[in-house]
Amino acid sequence: MKTLVGTLLQPVSQTQCHVIKDSAVQIGDDGCISQIVTAKASSDAAGDSQCWIIPGFVDAHLHLPQWQCRGIDGLSIREWHDKIGAPAEQRLADPKAATKQAEEFTAGVIANGTTTVVAFGTPFPQEVDASFNVFAKKGLRAIYGLTLNDTGMSPGLSQHADAALDEARALAAKWHGKENGRLQYAFSPRSSVRCSEKLMRGAAALADMLKCTLQTHVADTSDELDEVRQRFPDHIDELELFADVGMLGRRTILVHGVFLDHYQHNEVTESGTSLVYCPTGNLFRQSGLVDYASHRRAGIRTALGSSIAGGFDPFMPRVAVEALQTAKAIKVHSLPHRAGAVLTPSEAWWMLTAGGAAAVGLGEKVGKIAPGYQADCLVVRPEKWIAELPPEQQISALLYTMTPQQIEHVFIAGQRVGP
Repeated sequence: MKTLVGTLLQPVSQTQCHVIKDSAVQIGDDGCISQIVTAKASSDAAGDSQCWIIPGFVDAHLHLPQWQCRGIDGLSIREWHDKIGAPAEQRLADPKAATKQAEEFTAGVIANGTTTVVAFGTPFPQEVDASFNVFAKKGLRAIYGLTLNDTGMSPGLSQHADAALDEARALAAKWHGKENGRLQYAFSPRSSVRCSEKLMRGAAALADMLKCTLQTHVADTSDELDEVRQRFPDHIDELELFADVGMLGRRTILVHGVFLDHYQHNEVTESGTSLVYCPTGNLFRQSGLVDYASHRRAGIRTALGSSIAGGFDPFMPRVAVEALQTAKAIKVHSLPHRAGAVLTPSEAWWMLTAGGAAAVGLGEKVGKIAPGYQADCLVVRPEKWIAELPPEQQISALLYTMTPQQIEHVFIAGQRVGP
């Protein structure tokens, strides 16, 4: 039995976030939260009255191979992929290099309080296998998979559809559901313009058959939209293409969606598909601004993603703050001028935790600090003055001022894994 002590931050919905002082979270030997009681003095507990207990963060979009490419600016998206992204993936064909990269990636995200990642790997099965081995040993909760692409890629990264699908199926059979469900496989077509219809249909069919996640990029850049129209002239848009090949549904995670319109937002909602909002990545790459308010109006299940290394910051509260600031900028510059809040700190906390977990299919397991949930939790020691504020102001101040250095303990499935 482990005990965590402090003020409990509990996001309970898009509009509500509770602050419960003097809480003691008790974790059973099965890695689940057994009960939450009033804290008593204990020398065995992690935390104290000046600490906060927070659900671990969900980062719903990263590229593991690009972990050491963060913050490289000054290039167009195409130049960045050719000069930075592709070489970063190519070097991980070496299993030793892949293992080292996965170890650095895992240590890095855990140090930033992220307990669940949904990430793309490389087109090399030996890399994906090596990375899963690291996730298993280091305790990270991960949804991960072989990147699939057989069109428009450099020779070193391009695959043959049949061989790639066979490799992905073998990896899924080996890793999906391992470590008591902590590891899950994601069939991962890179994008519609980098995959043949055969590859997309095969990935969708395998994901459905094996009950795995499917992740891909959508409506990412204006240039990509033009390329989609040229490659698939018989389809109205990218979403219709995805629907035709079976890539929409409750196990599908679409990333970015910068150029989706409100009709397409409704299509995403009606199909049960989730969308990942990457505000830091969208700005860093100059892709565009996403109107999160339209996501909410459509009822889209939305998670936040750091978009490493299209994004530069792996600390998810700062990604959430960027989402807040982007929403404010859109509100200020909209014509006619909008009234009311378009995104609140409580809703940002929801997307970082319970809402993000629900969007990636883990809402019944993690994202909340409640009896029966897996104990994916942080113990944080923020600045002392925050405790003197009214609860609604504490929720905001904690989001805006928290830093990775304030994280004292990271638990995943009840095991301390960092920082």
